Amino acid sequence: MKLLPETLPPEKRQSLRPSYLISAYRSVFTSPRFLSACSALALNFGGFFVYVLSAPVFLMQHLQLPETAFLWLFGPAMIGLMCGSAISGRLAGRVSPGKTIAIGYSVMGSAALLNLGLNLFLPPGLPWSVAPLFVYTLGMSLAMPNLTLFALDPFPEKRGLAASCQTFFQSGFNGIAAALIAPALWGSMLGLALGMSLLMVAGGFAALAHRKLRL
Repeated sequence: MKLLPETLPPEKRQSLRPSYLISAYRSVFTSPRFLSACSALALNFGGFFVYVLSAPVFLMQHLQLPETAFLWLFGPAMIGLMCGSAISGRLAGRVSPGKTIAIGYSVMGSAALLNLGLNLFLPPGLPWSVAPLFVYTLGMSLAMPNLTLFALDPFPEKRGLAASCQTFFQSGFNGIAAALIAPALWGSMLGLALGMSLLMVAGGFAALAHRKLRL
């Protein structure tokens, strides 16, 4: 405590009493604005995460690649995440958060449609089978920062607690995706593409619900 003292003024510190914590967690997990923004974040990420969970089947079974070729999945996806984050930073302060989120969904929607079209009309192969992942993660990381802020905005004095709840929400959905969603999809390339599309659309509806709650 002496080497790293608390910098928050005493009047702004949050109590650690169980009764207060229970009340605080309840207020977060019953907030429609928090839940809708977190749902959008979790569902958007789920559209990409099903490919991460399905990586061995996607790469080694469907694309007939060796076990040393996982970069074909994670390379484009991570480059998309970095590019989207960089663009989001450039847009901050110049474009409204709502418009940035709309742009992100437009990019994700284009990626999902491209993914469906490629899997309907072309056999699995490189680089077209992984190209939509770059586009999707770019759009996802464009929308993610502002959706995260929207999830935390209702709790200006409890942002740390709200952030931990958001992480818990995301982790819980990731567990559902790992246990139920990905195994149901990874049997075919088209199944994965449909999963990406449906999760993205569900995330879009959650984002629209949050927008209505903010108006």
